[in-house]
Amino acid sequence: MAIDTPAIDLSPRFSYRLDGFPLLPTLILVGIALLALFAGSLAPHDPEIGSLASRFRPPAWQAGGSSEYLLGTDHLGRDVLSRLIFGARVSVVVGITAVMVAGAIGTLLGIVSGYLGGWVDQVIMRITDTWLALPALTFAIFLTAVVGPSMWNIVIILGLVYWTRYARVIRGEVLSL
Repeated sequence: MAIDTPAIDLSPRFSYRLDGFPLLPTLILVGIALLALFAGSLAPHDPEIGSLASRFRPPAWQAGGSSEYLLGTDHLGRDVLSRLIFGARVSVVVGITAVMVAGAIGTLLGIVSGYLGGWVDQVIMRITDTWLALPALTFAIFLTAVVGPSMWNIVIILGLVYWTRYARVIRGEVLSL
């Protein structure tokens, strides 16, 4: 005689996916992209101009805070919310262009390596393996300290540090063809 046990529903009550589509991450990324795109009209203050009279203002929800500066002000009296909104522009540009640079370098080297094979493949893959052995973020910080921290230097450095992932995947695809 078998004992019937009630089925336990382990499914979450709220799903962050819509038929396999990651809904919440997509909404967050679209929100950041819209903030970056319309930063000039959404930011309540100029992010570069501050007032020394309004330095170190606390956020609106703390004692002494005001709705004029929702996230408070920094040591030069600049609005923190406005600086975050305008900072999203730089983050989006750096992220997209760094991925494009890394993808272009990695795709080119992966295609050359997989198509030509032989000693060319061996040289490119040994360089790739050596590059992968380095801690990527630490190496990127070191390169930034050497060449200087400008936006385009960061794009080039991130592209040069992360091309290896693309090269390995593309080489494998070329070899499978």
